[in-house]
Amino acid sequence: MLELITVYSEQKQYYLSKIVVNPNFISLIKPFGEYDNALREGKMNLDFDESVRFSEITMSGRGGFEKYIVVGSPMQIKEKLNRGKIQLLKD
Repeated sequence: MLELITVYSEQKQYYLSKIVVNPNFISLIKPFGEYDNALREGKMNLDFDESVRFSEITMSGRGGFEKYIVVGSPMQIKEKLNRGKIQLLKD
C-alpha cells in the first residue's frame, strides 16, 4: 500500500488529506500545473515551499476511474511506487 497526501480546494481554500492506495490500481500520473502555479503565485493557504510540485493520479477500479491531486512531482510519486520493490537482474 502507498500513503499519499491529497490536496483539494473549496472556495479558494486548500485542504490536505492522507489517503492510502493500492499502487497496482494507479493507471496514470501526470503533473498538475494549476496547483503548481497557484502555489508560486501565493494563492494557496498552505505553508509549502515554492519548490513543491503536485501531480494528478488516476486510479482504476470497479466503479471506473477516480482522480486525485497529490503532493509530489510525477517522478517523486514514481520513486515512492518503486520503493520496496525488488528487481531481479538477469545474468
